[in-house]
Amino acid sequence: MAVTIHDIANKVGVSKTTVYRALNNKPRISKETYDLIIKTAQELNYFPNKLASGLRSKRSMAIGLIFNDLISGHFFSDIFNGIEDSAIQNDYGVILGCSNGDPHKEKLLLNLFAERQVDGIIVAPTYGVDTECYRRLQEERIPFVFIDKYIPEIATDIVTTDDFFGSYEAVSHLIRLGHRNIAILIGPEYPCSTIEKRIEGYRKALRDNRLEHEGIISFTEKMTNQRKYGYLAVGRYLAENESKNTAIFAINDSLAIGALKALREHNLRVPADVAVIGYNNDEIDEYLDIQLTTVLQPKYEMGKKAMELLLKRINRDKEAAAPATHYEYINLRPQLIIRDSCGSR
Repeated sequence: MAVTIHDIANKVGVSKTTVYRALNNKPRISKETYDLIIKTAQELNYFPNKLASGLRSKRSMAIGLIFNDLISGHFFSDIFNGIEDSAIQNDYGVILGCSNGDPHKEKLLLNLFAERQVDGIIVAPTYGVDTECYRRLQEERIPFVFIDKYIPEIATDIVTTDDFFGSYEAVSHLIRLGHRNIAILIGPEYPCSTIEKRIEGYRKALRDNRLEHEGIISFTEKMTNQRKYGYLAVGRYLAENESKNTAIFAINDSLAIGALKALREHNLRVPADVAVIGYNNDEIDEYLDIQLTTVLQPKYEMGKKAMELLLKRINRDKEAAAPATHYEYINLRPQLIIRDSCGSR
């Protein structure tokens, strides 16, 4: 038979209210009593009935999470760790879905989460998704937070990093090293808010240094494997153009790793012939034959902040008579990490 709060109260010799307060970290209870209740609960293998408590509070105690890529690098896995740690601390469970950059799949996941009556959703939106599905969430009073990317037409809380600044710093570093012909490698998910900001930072760094040459490396084929995309895009660019570029700024590390392979196959040395900078600071960067210079994003902190924002929104909207009209925008500062792939000049 399952252990209940009543069983713990009888064993400790306190009221059920006191046990409830201890198990839910409520105030007005001494540390000695708290410690004894927690110890007794562990000894009795007490497992809280989340469904029952959720019904009483009219909450599911679950949030939905939608990422668009769970394969390339560690970007979203690090964000997930930040979200999950914060969720667990607040007695929430996380239901994870992956859109793979497919707007239709993202819409299906949003509808599924709404049907499952999650308390809120954190999502990295896909370009081209039907914005009406987000407007319906707002009509249903289901709060959501955009993370990393965002949709300008939808008013909601946002957690991202300063992609303009990160890109500007990366390209400025290449210019300080003496590079004048710098290409930018754009991925298959373009256009989206993060990439647009990184392109703006790239172009601003060129303008500020009176450099007119601009080289954009991309091609129209869509694929989820970013390393393969970077490899094919750079390989095709080198084959079809008499490239004078001495540096490539890739808008993420997976693309940069693909670019390194293409450069090697075209007998171009990194960094002697072509310098390369990535973006994200994936875990693998330090273990490549040529350690990758990159831009570090505080991914864990992004996840933690997003969960904190969502919890604030859940609590606020539950008590509010009308939908929210003011939202928070958190823009964290990235950091340039200098390694071997740029060399020095």
